Amino acid sequence: MASISSFAELTAHLQSVNCRKRIAVANAVDSHTLEAVLMAVEKGIVEAFLIGDVASIESPLLFEHNPSPFIHIIDVPDVLEATLEAVRMVKCGEADILMKGLVNTDVLLRAILDKDKGLLPPGNVLTYNAAIEIPKYHKLLFFSDPAVIPSPNLMQRTEMIKYAISTAYKYGIEKPKVALIHATEVVNPKINYMQDYMDIMEQWRKGEFGNVIIDGPLDIFLALDTERGLIKNVPSPVLGDADILIFPNFESANCFYKGVSLFGDAEMGGLLQGTEKPVVLTSRSESVHSKFYSIAMACILA
Repeated sequence: MASISSFAELTAHLQSVNCRKRIAVANAVDSHTLEAVLMAVEKGIVEAFLIGDVASIESPLLFEHNPSPFIHIIDVPDVLEATLEAVRMVKCGEADILMKGLVNTDVLLRAILDKDKGLLPPGNVLTYNAAIEIPKYHKLLFFSDPAVIPSPNLMQRTEMIKYAISTAYKYGIEKPKVALIHATEVVNPKINYMQDYMDIMEQWRKGEFGNVIIDGPLDIFLALDTERGLIKNVPSPVLGDADILIFPNFESANCFYKGVSLFGDAEMGGLLQGTEKPVVLTSRSESVHSKFYSIAMACILA
């Protein structure tokens, strides 16, 4: 298929496949989450299982829409029990995607990480992979990790890259370009993560990441702006055309996405990776569209 370069193209692709994914929403009582899920139902990409207090879920928002055979309400008034039920449904194959509703993140993560009933296979790295659509950039941009791992070690960073590459393949990107982000393109051995970058580059040269181009360290300008790279005369195969940004820590990744969202009119979607099935975990402050795009991202991976 042709590569998917925008959230609109992602939605159109999912509609063309015509195969709804089943999404279990833990404590589905907040309006932004409900609106995003209903949007996904209306666009034909999910069948929704809304778990929580039925009196709160059956809001005016639901009744504004025609009754749908693809919306199911499961009455579980207790927040913890609703969360555990959503995880159980995904674990048992009754749903393809887990989504956070009005649940504290630590509560959901404890359920996901439970050794017996959770969704993280032994030895897997739990991380967060996001996609962002920036009006001034020519395609969707994937990046990691803005939410889960504060300071990744080499093994975690390597897995982050592998998850992101695997996701890019799902979007029809045949040879993704990965930029290892730093403040500059200059190697500084005094920086604590620089050796990780050097080790990753060596692994890439040995072909351990598959059909992909990796370069770093690079700054944001070099990774995303060809003109600036040419001015600086930096001969990078990723120059101005990165598909994936790997940030050194979650502070830098988090500040990046919040900055471009606030001042650059960017739209973002994201989800946990490393789990058995995709997990949509968004902030309460995220927009309805951001939550919808996160659902769409989960659908293409489910």
